[in-house]
Amino acid sequence: MIAYTPIDISCKIPEHELLVDYIEKNHITNLKDQYGYTSLLCAIASKNLILNWQDANDVFSNRTNKELTFAPGVTDIFPELIDIANLLPFKDILGLVLNLHTTLLESHRDDLLNLGVYSPERYNVLLSPHYEQDSFFISKEKHGEKHYPKILKEYPIYAFNNNEAYHGADIVLDKRVILILIGNLDEQKHIELINRSVEKFKDYVIRY
Repeated sequence: MIAYTPIDISCKIPEHELLVDYIEKNHITNLKDQYGYTSLLCAIASKNLILNWQDANDVFSNRTNKELTFAPGVTDIFPELIDIANLLPFKDILGLVLNLHTTLLESHRDDLLNLGVYSPERYNVLLSPHYEQDSFFISKEKHGEKHYPKILKEYPIYAFNNNEAYHGADIVLDKRVILILIGNLDEQKHIELINRSVEKFKDYVIRY
């Protein structure tokens, strides 16, 4: 299986200082108490009906909207993130989340999405200047050998296998920020993008 590949899409990303300032002011304040997660998460778009974007119970509720809704001010402050989401092969985006890395992250798999879709099926974007630095790792087994993907400055979007492989972060990098995209993929467009990316970045691909 293909566990990781850089993605063949170049993009403009927001200023790092602006992202950090926004996350520190707007992150979910009760995430540790409700879910045990200790890094800073900031939901910026969702198909859930959210009244309070800083309340974990509200952000992760089962109340749904027909349309994707953005947190107040996001489309004006971070148009680059909207552009990135539109460049990726989603037919239906369910949510966008900013993650500011503050603590170690144990090896895990997140809730399964896009089961049966050609892998790697999970798209993230590195939004801070931590390119080609060890921290984020992938492993075939939960406690198996760790492999550290090289995330490229010119191509900060990457895809990894979340449904079969494990991932985590075992080094805390100062104010490392990623964009997490959650949604249903257009499988044909996704396959074409992954195959093109794997061919272009064959020296950086991780396979199991």
